[in-house]
Amino acid sequence: MSQPVASKVVEFRCADGVAMPAYFVCPTEPGTFSGQFPGILFIYEAFGMNNEMRRLADSFAAEGFAVMIPDLFSRGLWLSCIRRLMADLKNECGRGVDDLLAAREWLVAQPEVDASKTAVLGLCMGGGFALLLSKTGLFRVVAPFYGHVPASLKGACPIVASYGGKDLAFAPHFKRLKQEIKKQSIPADLKNYRSAGHSFMNKSPNVGLALLGQALPIHTGHNPKAEKDARKRVVNFLRLHLG
Repeated sequence: MSQPVASKVVEFRCADGVAMPAYFVCPTEPGTFSGQFPGILFIYEAFGMNNEMRRLADSFAAEGFAVMIPDLFSRGLWLSCIRRLMADLKNECGRGVDDLLAAREWLVAQPEVDASKTAVLGLCMGGGFALLLSKTGLFRVVAPFYGHVPASLKGACPIVASYGGKDLAFAPHFKRLKQEIKKQSIPADLKNYRSAGHSFMNKSPNVGLALLGQALPIHTGHNPKAEKDARKRVVNFLRLHLG
C-alpha cells in the first residue's frame, strides 16, 4: 500500500567542500519498527534532475523508503559535467564517485533513515555508477536500470537489474551482467523486458528527444507496463534483502 510522502531540497557537503543540492523524499508516517526507513541513493540519468526523476523517487518513497537524488550536474554546465562523469564511470573512480559517497554519508546520517539498510539505484548513467558503488561494501542492494556494467563485479552486493529488450546498444551489458553474476555467485533478480527499449522507466524530457531516441539503436521510450513490473520487482527485492 502506498504511503503519503514529503519532499524537500537539501544540501550536502562534498569531499572538496562544495555544497551540492539534492532532492530528498520519505514517507510521512513512522517506519514500521524503529521509526526509520531503509535508504535509497538514487542516481539519475544523463538528462539530470527533472520532474520524472522526482516522480520516480516519490514512487519508491511511497513504498516505504527514504530516497535521495544528489544533483551531480550542479557543479557546472551540463556538457562539462556529463563528460567528466562519463570519464569517471569508465575509469571506475573520480570526483563523481566521491560526490556519490558523500551523498550516501548525508543520507545515512538523517534521523529518518536506518543507516544499516541502504541501497543504491540508478538509471542509465546512474545505473553504471550504482553498479560501481555496489562493490564498496556500503550498500546491501543495488538496482541498476539499463546501466554500464564494470569489468568485474567481485564483491558486489545483491543485484536486481532491469534492461530493455529493444535496447540494442546495452544488450552486451546485460549479457556481461549475467556472466558476472554467475561467475561471482551474486544473489540476483535480472529481467530483460522484450517489449521495452532504453529509458522505459520514465518519459523523455521533450518530444524531440523522444522521437530521436526511438530512431536510435537504444529505442528509448517510456513503457508504463514495464515500469510498473520493474518497480514491483525492485521493491520486493529491497524488502527481502534489507529486512
